Amino acid sequence: MMALYKKKIEVRDLRPGMFVEALDRPWLETPYLLEGIAIENQNDIDELQSLCAFVYISSDEPPADEQTSGDGTPKMPALGDQTPRSFREELPIARAIHSNAKSMVTNLHEDVREGEKLDTAAVAEVVERMMDSVARHPDALVWFSNLKDRDEYTAVHSLNVCMLAVTLATWVGNDGRAIKEMGIGALLHDVGKLKVPLEVLNKPGKLTDAEYAIMKKHPEYGVEILKNSPDLTPASLEIVRDHHERLNGRGYPAGRKGAEISYYSQIAAIADVYDAMTSDRVYQKGRSPAEALKLMMSFDGDFNEELLRQFADYLGDYPIGSMVELNTGEVGFVIPSQQRQEKPTILLVLDYKKRRYFPQRVRDLMRFPKFHVTRMLAPGSHGVDVDDYAEAWEL
Repeated sequence: MMALYKKKIEVRDLRPGMFVEALDRPWLETPYLLEGIAIENQNDIDELQSLCAFVYISSDEPPADEQTSGDGTPKMPALGDQTPRSFREELPIARAIHSNAKSMVTNLHEDVREGEKLDTAAVAEVVERMMDSVARHPDALVWFSNLKDRDEYTAVHSLNVCMLAVTLATWVGNDGRAIKEMGIGALLHDVGKLKVPLEVLNKPGKLTDAEYAIMKKHPEYGVEILKNSPDLTPASLEIVRDHHERLNGRGYPAGRKGAEISYYSQIAAIADVYDAMTSDRVYQKGRSPAEALKLMMSFDGDFNEELLRQFADYLGDYPIGSMVELNTGEVGFVIPSQQRQEKPTILLVLDYKKRRYFPQRVRDLMRFPKFHVTRMLAPGSHGVDVDDYAEAWEL
């Protein structure tokens, strides 16, 4: 596993094999063309000693003041704590929220399969944790929507749709209680797929008309499963029922249109389609975030145009998780910046010869204007994919 922390040391304490992530001065004030130095010999140390007093190296050990619980995981802020944090501060918390949420969704699906009572209180707490994280930093949690798992598609997709829907609803400005109800519905939106035969759900080829008719019943199956669950509001159930409905009436299962589809179901529909398009399925390779968004905007009348525009504004020109190539020839993925900004921050994973960087390095294009994105790459280009890095990487 790659190093997760930065550790400050004096240059004289450097040893071959260490990797310098940052200096005690801007990189632009040094002769180094790229950020990050792999220490190979004493000459590297001597050169740095002529420039710096101390540096920051990659380390597996957290700083002494790192706030962690007994098992090494970050201490979770109190429920309702929405105090703004930088991306660096929120990332480990968002990772823990994502991990706990994935476990909860997996257990919930097992309960459905076995006919057990659903733990709706656990669902509500997960959604509240997500809402708090998005309020503290709008991008940290969404970074983990890049984790795709074809073998656990329904569970991971449900989690991603919830994260994206909560983020979009927060971005456009909505009431906290309404966002919570929407988030619960989004997290449960595909629960009806657990009643669809696996040979239909996981079929690698095109569905027959009869199979597609079965698949289109999953929203109704979901409502049937959930309708007697305590604490689920009509608003949450509407999202389960209507997430495949379209404003122009071309959706299913009932062909509802326009105002017949709730505002929050319209948000969930955007999140649902975006995550589905950017995910690898048994029958197709996932699209890049930019390709998925462009295709969604070409659908005539399917989605609420203002909400889709707001979603595009949130994602920006280089959506989080996009694979890009820089003018140096290096390749990397767009990651959240410490604060919202015009130019992206890139997690560089390949050098100009397309060899893997280890450890990876981060370049903020706002700070280094001589670097810029020359092109977007298709997911999986050069044999690397964003979900190879989304879980393990940390600033």
